[in-house]
Amino acid sequence: MLLSVRGMVFGILTTGRPTLLPPSFDNAITGGTGEFDQARGQVHADTIGTGKGRCTIDLDR
Repeated sequence: MLLSVRGMVFGILTTGRPTLLPPSFDNAITGGTGEFDQARGQVHADTIGTGKGRCTIDLDR
């Protein structure tokens, strides 16, 4: 199973410099494969430390 997500990637806003933590952001789920081919929802990403992130998936079917 794969989910297709549109949005930003960790580190883009800081040009990869590990000393600056990127802000939290949301990404839209725009589809997937298999049973999730019509998936919709969002992924919320938080930076919780240098090089560490947390993602929360809110899947609407």
